[in-house]
Amino acid sequence: MEPYRRSASSVSVRSWQLAKVGLHLLSLVSCAVVLGLSVSWTWEDGSGIGILTIPISIATAAWTVAELLAVFVRRRSAPGRGIHPGAHVGAQLIIFLLMILALFYSGMLWRNVKRSIAPCNDWAREPGNPDLAYQNSTGVNTNGRYTSTSAFFCPEDYREKVNNAAYQAAVQALIAFSALLWAIHFTLFIRACIETQRRNKEPPVLMVYHQQPMWPAPYGTNHPYGGDPQRRPASTKDMNYA
Repeated sequence: MEPYRRSASSVSVRSWQLAKVGLHLLSLVSCAVVLGLSVSWTWEDGSGIGILTIPISIATAAWTVAELLAVFVRRRSAPGRGIHPGAHVGAQLIIFLLMILALFYSGMLWRNVKRSIAPCNDWAREPGNPDLAYQNSTGVNTNGRYTSTSAFFCPEDYREKVNNAAYQAAVQALIAFSALLWAIHFTLFIRACIETQRRNKEPPVLMVYHQQPMWPAPYGTNHPYGGDPQRRPASTKDMNYA
């Protein structure tokens, strides 16, 4: 008696299976770009540009690789099926929320670059503290004319960095790829919710047992005397009484 397990069909159509693999590959490439930019600029000037983007991109790439490996391993037994969609719901939710954080962080980096260019380049330097830039401005209020001074801390190395076209391009690339990763994993999250709902509606997987027929049995197998007529007891008609 050997069990036979009915194979589970995929909850996704073939076109979506291919699209999902493509999205994961695109996510992996995007994570590599974000990780490369973050690591290179963090090591180059020690600005900490990758303090958030490095761990987020590593975690996202690790989950993406796990999904692609699961699809590859199960390509024969269950084509198109990777990690359970219920697990994807939780993981993709966390990833696309982290991507919002990475996108906000990258946007703040670009905002700091834009607001630092004018003070670092156009404002006067404090004679006793060359890292401090200042600007005097005048205005008029109810008390008459007044003069105010605005100060901005801008060391020379920071001024060179914000003026560096390569650094500006790196920050813009972080924003673009963080937005792309958010869109990818938000799409995968929505699809995981749909696949989880479909899988929950599937009928349970059946376990069918193949049994050998019990009747008719071969002659002699279940016979009390092994099918040997010589061993059969004589009937009362066959007995001779002396």
